[in-house]
Formats: sequence, structure tokens, C-alpha cells
Amino acid sequence: MQWQEIIGLAEKQSDEAYDVADWVELINLCQDELTPYAKMKAPTSDITVSVDGHKAEIEIAYDIGLDAAHRILDVYYTPDIENGKEIHLRRLPTFNRFSKGWKMDSAKIYLQGLGEEAAGTVRVEFYKRLAHAVYDEGPPETFTPDGPEIPEEFHPIYVSFLCMKCQQREEEPEDKADFEKEYNEAKQAFAVARIAHMEPWSLKYLQQSNPV
Repeated sequence: MQWQEIIGLAEKQSDEAYDVADWVELINLCQDELTPYAKMKAPTSDITVSVDGHKAEIEIAYDIGLDAAHRILDVYYTPDIENGKEIHLRRLPTFNRFSKGWKMDSAKIYLQGLGEEAAGTVRVEFYKRLAHAVYDEGPPETFTPDGPEIPEEFHPIYVSFLCMKCQQREEEPEDKADFEKEYNEAKQAFAVARIAHMEPWSLKYLQQSNPV
């Protein structure tokens, strides 16, 4: 489904009419809430780094791909030397200053324990944040992106969320509770399905804990 279709269904089911900008605000709240469960792997690009004292740094905000990262998964490094081979670096605790690997804070990814080379290439694998929808009144009216990134079978989750939120705004507690139950059940199914698809080894833990 596209965002316009989702908004139309939310208006019909909730019997509420808002400006498109208000619906988009709610859509983006839902995007933020679903991001941890979506496990949407982003394409990676090679990042060239300078190496100084066996260390290198990547400023997250200055890389278009990494700036959209929700969770860093793996970091690979290829030294810029003849026959340089890609190395899968392990994540290190923040206090480790000597082992070969990587660590990060909110601003940078830090690589350490590298060789004598002056430069290298880094490949980062990560789950990305779900993109916020941007609405342009036009003409013609457009949404960027035009619809959800998650698999289409789960698109109705947005309808439930929008209905839940607008009934909350309108102070309709009974209707809000119905849509909230519908949304939470859909979110649960979504989380389990994405874990099964992206991290099947984690399924055994679902017996002990709720994924959402």
C-alpha cells in the first residue's frame, strides 16, 4: 500500500478527518516505533579511512548511509596494501584500548589495532531506521517515499496505529483501546516474523520473553 491509501483507510475506520500533515506526523511516530523490530538491513558502501597510530575513525554524521543507521551489526576492514584482505573486526568494550576491533559512540566508529598502512577501506553492515515520510502538497501531491519499506503483508499495522492515535487525540478511550489491541497484536506478529527472517537463531529466546 501507499501512504495515501493507508491514510484513506485510517480516515474511514476511525471516522476522523485530519490534514495530511497531521496524518504524516502520526505515520512518522509509527516509523520510529517499528524501527527496532523491522530489522531492515541497509546496503553498505565502502568508506575510505586514514590510519594513524594503528587507529582510524569514521564520523557517522558525514556518511549518508551510516547517518540512517539504527544498529551497527558488523564492521569489516581492508588495509590499503598490496594483496590486502578484508578482515572482520570484532566489537570491543569501550574500555579496551589495545585489541584489534571496533567500538563506537553516538558520533563516531573507532577502529584500533590496525597495521602500519596509511589508509584502508571500511565496510559496515547495519539495520537502518525506517524513513520518515515527507509530504509535498504539490501539485501534484506526493509522498517521499511513497509508502512503507516493510513487507506489504504488514502494511495494515499503520492503519491500526493511526486509528489508535487519532482516537486518543479525540478522547475516545473505548475505540482507542480496540485499535490499540489490534495494533499490539499486529506489532507482535511483525516482530516475530522479522526475527525469523533476519535472526532465526534468536527464535529460541522468544519462548522466554516477549519480542515487543
